[in-house]
Amino acid sequence: MVRKDGSTRGFETNRDWRVGDQQSAQNQHAVETGSNGSAPWGYLTQQLGKPVNLSDFDAVAKPFAVILLTIVGTIALWLLASRFVAAARNEPLRHALARDALVHAPIAVGLLFLLLPRYDFRFPIDWPFQPKFVALAVVALLAVRLLHFVPRRRTTGDLSARIRQIKNTVSADALPYLLLATIIGLGFAFRYNDYGAMSFDHDEYGLVQKSKGIWELGFPFNRVAGEIRPATTYELVPYPMAVTGLLFGESEWAIRLPALIMGTLCIGIIALMGRRLFNWRTGLIAALVYACLPMNIRWAQNAFHPQQCQFMAMLTFWFFYEGIRVRPFQHKYLTAATVTFCAAYLSWEGSAFILPALFLALLVVRWGEWWWLKEFHLYRCVFFMAALVIAQFSWRTLASSPYLQIGFGLSSLASPSPFFLKYGWQPMYYVDHLLLSENHVFFTLMTLAGIPFCWRQLAFRYVVTVLGALVFCHTNLIAALSTRYCIYYQPLLILSGVAATVALYDRLLLLARREGNSTVARSFAHTAGVAMLFLLFIQSNEWLMKLYSLSSVGATPGLMTRLGTYRYDHRGAAQYVKSHFQPGDLIISGMPHIFEHYAGIPGDYYIDTILAKKITYNERFTEPRFMDKFRGYPTIRSLKELREVTSRGRRTWLIFVPYGGFLNLNSPEARVYLNEHTKVVFESYRAKVLLIGGESQPANLAAGYNAE
Repeated sequence: MVRKDGSTRGFETNRDWRVGDQQSAQNQHAVETGSNGSAPWGYLTQQLGKPVNLSDFDAVAKPFAVILLTIVGTIALWLLASRFVAAARNEPLRHALARDALVHAPIAVGLLFLLLPRYDFRFPIDWPFQPKFVALAVVALLAVRLLHFVPRRRTTGDLSARIRQIKNTVSADALPYLLLATIIGLGFAFRYNDYGAMSFDHDEYGLVQKSKGIWELGFPFNRVAGEIRPATTYELVPYPMAVTGLLFGESEWAIRLPALIMGTLCIGIIALMGRRLFNWRTGLIAALVYACLPMNIRWAQNAFHPQQCQFMAMLTFWFFYEGIRVRPFQHKYLTAATVTFCAAYLSWEGSAFILPALFLALLVVRWGEWWWLKEFHLYRCVFFMAALVIAQFSWRTLASSPYLQIGFGLSSLASPSPFFLKYGWQPMYYVDHLLLSENHVFFTLMTLAGIPFCWRQLAFRYVVTVLGALVFCHTNLIAALSTRYCIYYQPLLILSGVAATVALYDRLLLLARREGNSTVARSFAHTAGVAMLFLLFIQSNEWLMKLYSLSSVGATPGLMTRLGTYRYDHRGAAQYVKSHFQPGDLIISGMPHIFEHYAGIPGDYYIDTILAKKITYNERFTEPRFMDKFRGYPTIRSLKELREVTSRGRRTWLIFVPYGGFLNLNSPEARVYLNEHTKVVFESYRAKVLLIGGESQPANLAAGYNAE
């Protein structure tokens, strides 16, 4: 609560929705200051709106006719103006047509800029659709045609000398690397800012647990109920954590350091890959976009697998293209691609779809060529990668105990399956959450627009094919959907969109040269090209505009999509319970492993009354029962068991972080029981602590138990 003097004061509500100590407050009737219709306003006059006409003519025919007439009018004006200018200047008609066509480019891009505020929640939705903007565009389209009569002139001698002086001062070969170093430094600053402030989430700390076993037995594992359980997924991710944890301790800053480093190095990889596949402009612009994209910044601040998998996958895409772009194939690059693929696969098994995507890309890049079938080294690489994939799948299956487990977990998805035949198939999921998400829309549009005139470029064909194949595979062949599953190939969308925009920029410059390379034509071409690149940049991040509503209707923004969002406050909830815990209390935790880390005290039980998560039967308990997969706590599976457990202790603490676990892990009758018999004693970012029994103590949310 903010006071008049600018100070703040925390407050909380009890189960009666009262703030503070107001139990004795008297209910009062509303104070009537005047009868309806009295002064000063009187009865308000009403203006009925026009009835909505939903006929086909108004809904379809009229908009289509307006668009068609606008296009026809623009083309007619272009032809008439060019004809007049060609006759007036006594020049070839094609020069006037080319120069007049370039006039439209910056105005069209300017109208796109005017359209952007419609998707920024800080502007009214109808803000761009004002008559004054239409009139301004028409006046500008007519006025700029006066520039046809500007005398043709070349770059002046002084300007040419100045440009040569700049080139002599800074080496042309060193300048791109200096710009790249600046971009990497900028990206590192964005990623380093407060990257250790947020508490671990349960996925991160699950890997931290496994990393501790590397220095003990030489491989990642964790102990559950006294039993060693080796890692069967994300096997490679804990190794960098083990190194930084040994050097700097087990803090958020130290554990997330490998992700920070790999996220920063990815900026350089994208720049160099863009340079090798296209040119320096594409590489540097794509690197700048990637460095400032909120999603990539957030994942570089998280220790889970997406950042490491993305780092290895981008190296794989780059090395494989370097290996197949010339004849014969370059064996050293194919070998390097094999090694990086294995590293990506051991970071996350879903990256196995890289193999069919690269095979399809090979067919597209070498369309109609079959000499590569005799490349023996290619078969050796494929055999090695296939052997690793099969071995990992087998190990993952053998290490589980299917006859002693119930519930569902992502580890159940041991191999690809025909997901498109199942009820939960969502064919538009990755279209909505990747291709048409708020920061990727223009990259997708530019990629689609660039396919007709960039398809002849091998590099563009390669990137688009790999991107399309991976989207198809993840949509149809893996029975799990998540935005983090597309992170490892998301930079390909940035590369393809920037490459198409730069190619369109070059087309405008080529059109200017065909016109005669006049100052006016070059100015319009450069203005439109730079404006398109700037439009891509401001749409890709939220530093200038917050285009949240630009996403597809089916897209739901995740916690890792935007900056300034706190995921789960495990730290605050655990510290609150620790400071208020008393002898004889019982603790039921939804995430036992991370609760133990922050609280420093063990819990007693795990709750899952609808068997939504995977739990394992353990006969070693005094009373054999199921246990959770994190720390081996006895699992409460029904309301009867919950009531039995709560009767054993003086007070019972229930920690739900994230709070969605309260709904996802509890049956309707258990939720009713908890709503009636518990009090919310602590609440933070998607975190709640409930207390059964005793009087809840007031929680000081403003100091001591906050997420920071």
